[in-house]
Amino acid sequence: MNNENWDDIRYALAVSKYGSLNAAAAALGVTHATVLRRVAAFEERHGCRIFQKNPSGYSVLPEASAVFSAMESVEEAVLSVERAVVGANRSPMGQVRITSTDSLCRIVLPPILYEISQLYPGLKLTLLSGNSHHDLSRLSADIAVRPSIKLGEGLIGQRAGTLSFGVFDDGSPNSKWMRLDGALSRSLPAKWLETNVSADEMTNGADSFLVLQEMAAAGVGKTFLPTFLGDADSRLRKSHDVTPEIEVPLWVATLEEIANTPRFAIVQRALVERLAIVLAG
Repeated sequence: MNNENWDDIRYALAVSKYGSLNAAAAALGVTHATVLRRVAAFEERHGCRIFQKNPSGYSVLPEASAVFSAMESVEEAVLSVERAVVGANRSPMGQVRITSTDSLCRIVLPPILYEISQLYPGLKLTLLSGNSHHDLSRLSADIAVRPSIKLGEGLIGQRAGTLSFGVFDDGSPNSKWMRLDGALSRSLPAKWLETNVSADEMTNGADSFLVLQEMAAAGVGKTFLPTFLGDADSRLRKSHDVTPEIEVPLWVATLEEIANTPRFAIVQRALVERLAIVLAG
């Protein structure tokens, strides 16, 4: 298979996954026009339509379902080769991409990565910030520093410590709870809110603890925050009226296929050691 054919398949699969050209383009880091051109090229080359355009976006035509099953098999085969190539690289030098939440990326990880880069100058470290999980199986990142009850399938890692959560506000009489939206809606604090707080007790929300921190400081309401954020902010007070005990393990993980790659193993071990010290303190 030549590169052009594989690219067309990647673009078609992205449109199928995200349901629109714009969302697929954003995920792939290209323009709307590029995605449209690639999908059209695939359909023209093979003489068949695979998508139906409707008001809500793009959907796969029923008669094209077998085509997409085959595309997914091709994608998994290509990614498997790429993972094997990465895992076979025995050099202790090179790029290592670490993904984590925006709050950990802003507050906790920068000095740790600086220390690691000073010890291992041959490494090129990149920090990928965001609360939506990177799919490591697609090699969009190499190591995940991830708060989670357990690791996902195919991942291997070590527990570096525990993230504790508290309830914080600015001390004003506004007693409304802020919503945890987006990726945060799957968190343990969000599950506690769903069980213990009624809809009329809720107010505005956000998909980032960093944003929720600023909203709490502005008097919007009270919110769950990781204690390393809330305790360090002099604008906020920790609630002693509602004190649910919420703790989440923090993992440093990577794919099983690449776990023994020297540069990933070096960074993973260093992250675990240093995060354990920070979280214990």
